[in-house]
Amino acid sequence: MITRLLMATTVVLAGVAAACGGAASSTVSPCGWVSQPLWSPDGTQIVYYGRRWPPLKHRNPIYILHALCTMGGDGTNVQPVRYTTCSGKHCPEAPGLIAWTQFGILYQSGGAVFRLVPGNKPQQIARPSAVSYVTNPAGTRLAAAPYYDSCDTCAGPLTIYSVQTGAVVGKVGGKKLSNVDPSLSPDGLSVAFGRFTSNQTGKSLGIWAANANGSSLRQLVKVGLLPLRSPTSAKVAYLVQGRTSSSLHLVSTTGGKSRTLVPGKVESVFGWSPNGRYIAFAQAGRNGASKLAVVNVATRKVRTLLRLNFSPTASWAPDSLHLVVTSLPRGTRCGPTYRVSLTGSAPVKIASCTS
Repeated sequence: MITRLLMATTVVLAGVAAACGGAASSTVSPCGWVSQPLWSPDGTQIVYYGRRWPPLKHRNPIYILHALCTMGGDGTNVQPVRYTTCSGKHCPEAPGLIAWTQFGILYQSGGAVFRLVPGNKPQQIARPSAVSYVTNPAGTRLAAAPYYDSCDTCAGPLTIYSVQTGAVVGKVGGKKLSNVDPSLSPDGLSVAFGRFTSNQTGKSLGIWAANANGSSLRQLVKVGLLPLRSPTSAKVAYLVQGRTSSSLHLVSTTGGKSRTLVPGKVESVFGWSPNGRYIAFAQAGRNGASKLAVVNVATRKVRTLLRLNFSPTASWAPDSLHLVVTSLPRGTRCGPTYRVSLTGSAPVKIASCTS
């Protein structure tokens, strides 16, 4: 979603708004509400999906002024991105950011994946009609999990694409089962994923792995969900659901014995640090509160970085020392954004809900 010539922070150009089918505004920014933040490859900027805040009460929510926006890593220089600002009946659905790679920003909209390169209009590179997308750390390949609306018994393979050309590299998992939650190896040559039966029970079949061309299909563990490949080693982190919470585990890409990293109270996992040393996750606290935490993969020591009264989302910076964290207080639709450090310095609020 990101093509530039960046527009000024509080100005929405009339020509851009008109092209999107909506009226222009000269005083209101589409960047007041931060969601889905991701770091640039060099760690100097953050891209996010922004919306006007507060929204107009008399407008349909789908017509809210919105855009892809960028800001510095410290929250300064907030700007909407050219070709992405829109407010009107003909605006596309809210985009889903996938990654900011060396080839541009990847985002999903209307069942298609687009690449936005600075100075150019967005280009469609694939149309997989998928429910989830991921890239490998190098940003050269894209994995997409199939999606079938209102169909509990549908199944299908994962599809692996070249980010540069959009060409299909391979299909993984076959057509008889539901293959979901892909996570690519650093070089994009293999993928870990979850599998479920394609019937009304939707029984989990654990964590599997295969080459990107579909060969060498193998089961890693019989019980597990949401696998995450290490960016630096042949390891896969995954969740095991308990009665009241989930635990975080680690297994080799060749299978074998797994080990527990975090024994419980794991709400969600945000991924490996780029250097492969840590995994960030949300840990359940008391009275429904949440904590942003990291676990050292080698020592299994857990550190709490930020305490919140609501569940956060987080994204690693390329330096493996910082995360950008957004939070959504209960009963609201917009919350603050923090820059959090592993160096011991206090979290810094870099964005809040602004008009």
